[in-house]
Amino acid sequence: MRRLVTSAAIVAGVSAALTSCGGEPKVPPLAYVPIPAPSAPASVPIAPPLPGVPTPSPEDKHIAAILKKVSAVRGLAAKSPVPGRVLERTELVAAVRKKADDEYPKAAIERDAKVMELMGFAPAPFDYMGELSKLLEAQLDGFYDPKTGTMYVAQDLAGDAATLALAHELTHALQDQHYDLKPRGGYHPGKSDEIMAGSMLAEGDATSTMLDLSMKAQGQTALDLPETVFTSVLQGAMSFGDAANAPRFLRSTLIFPYVDGTLFVHALRREGGFLHVDDAWRDLPKTTEQVLHAEKWSAHEPALAVPAPTFAALGAGYTRVDEDTSGEGGLRIALEEWTATLGAAKAAAADWGGDRSAVVQNGKTMANALLVVTDAPPKGKPEDTFAKRAFEAVRPGLEKIPGKVTKDADMICVERPKLGPLAVARKGRAYVVLAGPAERSDKADWTPKGTCALSRKWADEVLAQGAKVR
Repeated sequence: MRRLVTSAAIVAGVSAALTSCGGEPKVPPLAYVPIPAPSAPASVPIAPPLPGVPTPSPEDKHIAAILKKVSAVRGLAAKSPVPGRVLERTELVAAVRKKADDEYPKAAIERDAKVMELMGFAPAPFDYMGELSKLLEAQLDGFYDPKTGTMYVAQDLAGDAATLALAHELTHALQDQHYDLKPRGGYHPGKSDEIMAGSMLAEGDATSTMLDLSMKAQGQTALDLPETVFTSVLQGAMSFGDAANAPRFLRSTLIFPYVDGTLFVHALRREGGFLHVDDAWRDLPKTTEQVLHAEKWSAHEPALAVPAPTFAALGAGYTRVDEDTSGEGGLRIALEEWTATLGAAKAAAADWGGDRSAVVQNGKTMANALLVVTDAPPKGKPEDTFAKRAFEAVRPGLEKIPGKVTKDADMICVERPKLGPLAVARKGRAYVVLAGPAERSDKADWTPKGTCALSRKWADEVLAQGAKVR
């Protein structure tokens, strides 16, 4: 599933929540944060207005003032002013939707929504953009658009949390001016893991900078904030109000780059400050695994080349309509649907080596397969150590899904009443997640078109592919 929005400004509510965490380092109101003279130029000098040239608007002046502070904290000089546009909140959300509509094919968005339904991650019919819009309407205070170099802000923007959200987004402006965000935006079919890795760096950098700015008056930085507090507050921010009603998969996907991206940036800062973060921008992480384990970024550990699952077992008439790589991050978010805790999902996905998924279709009938190959286990451990661990982690959750359950030591499958079979099977270092086949009507009603016996044949076919990956 692809991430449609570069930044949802979730940090606004998060900053306010961190401010009120009793007993822990608090985020002070931005108005009280003293900003020292920067060691490097913080922004382009503003010359007196020329005849016939419009004076900067109050919004532009406000943005310029915050940009100067952000530039000083982040250590990146602003190369140019960032123009701002003020929009009603509904207009702001509409602007994000238009951006998504312009950059992402409608067919791809609709297909991703159907796959979420088929996997059991969202109810049918699932309106991907509608659900996203609801989340944004509650969370979004502004966003930066790399295509235009413009900052868009909500008309009702007010208060310290809103100012911090602006600081976060203006960090993206500095990133764009120095490292060019434009090639990383938009639709990149088949590259979700790589694109998410870049998003994690961008959001982590912006969140860490924002927290530094807010904690400066206390003589602290973001690194002084306990990671457990930071993580729990960010995750909790997506569990209240309208956000709590959104599918967990969508909530987890939106919050993931903020939480784990910030932890990555903090790991880099502990080694070499923001200069080391700049190193990451010059040598971008290629996988979410590299972001989740900073030492793997330092070592340039590549992903295994895993082929897209084949589907001969399903019979004639099927065509592959999409393929993608989820990465350790995307895998963890998916496994979380079936594990008892987030920690269990992290452990299950931690030894990811590579993956590839395929969505196949035959008329209105659809199926989805994800092939994962784990890292090689330590010397002396069985080859299936990590695949078995992932399998055992999801087994209890799958057994709770309504439907007829078929299971043995290497496979568990549930024949769901409407969505058809959902199976997880393993062999050696590989495991596969299979959903469907099932037919979706124009009214979004699903009808099974397969059984667990078919899933077994398909699993054997795909696991044979995984056995060849080294």
